[in-house]
Amino acid sequence: MDGTQRDRILSLLLGAIAGISIGVSILDIIGILPGWAARLTPFFVGILLLYVVLERERVESVKFIVRRLDKGIDRLNTALKQPLRNSGASTQLSEGTYRSIPYKGMIFRSKTEVRIARALEHAGVVYLPPTKARLNLEKGRQSREVDFLIFDNGRWGMLEVDGPWHTQANNDARDALMRANGLAHIQRFDSDRCYHQPDAVVSEFLMRLRSQASPLAEAYGLPQEVPPTAP
Repeated sequence: MDGTQRDRILSLLLGAIAGISIGVSILDIIGILPGWAARLTPFFVGILLLYVVLERERVESVKFIVRRLDKGIDRLNTALKQPLRNSGASTQLSEGTYRSIPYKGMIFRSKTEVRIARALEHAGVVYLPPTKARLNLEKGRQSREVDFLIFDNGRWGMLEVDGPWHTQANNDARDALMRANGLAHIQRFDSDRCYHQPDAVVSEFLMRLRSQASPLAEAYGLPQEVPPTAP
């Protein structure tokens, strides 16, 4: 039985009781049922008071539920309006859900990564945006994410943006796996620095990368040394 039907039945019942009380009072006045109005009055008043109490409790319950809903909606609005942190590479919104920020036809997961990409654009080097790489394990193969894969004058290097959730143990394990698959040059930078100093980060990365020997440059007779980018 829904609330509307219950209220209708209760209204009819109260109306019937009110009609009976009026009828008994009239019969008492004309002498047909002398004294019955006085006897039944406490009964009718008790029913009325019980109805008022129950109705008040129901109204208070509804008000409590409405207040809880209002607070929940306020918290939700606050969470939706709160801007995501620009500093750092904290990009995961929820389990399995990531931001998608387009730049130059590529997709990035944070404004920090976009700033690094712009710095790489200014440096004029070849780079791949954040992507998945298939790697060999001791048993089978696995996909691992790479933040930036950069190619410069025959040298490959990885630039990793380390957010606050990175741990040294996890980083060491990932780097060891990458190096075992041939990606030997890996540099990691704090996400806050990547956001606030992207050009300096890229300059430092390229200076270190260009100081490494290049198998491709050696194979094709290209110069091994490249002037470092000014910080």
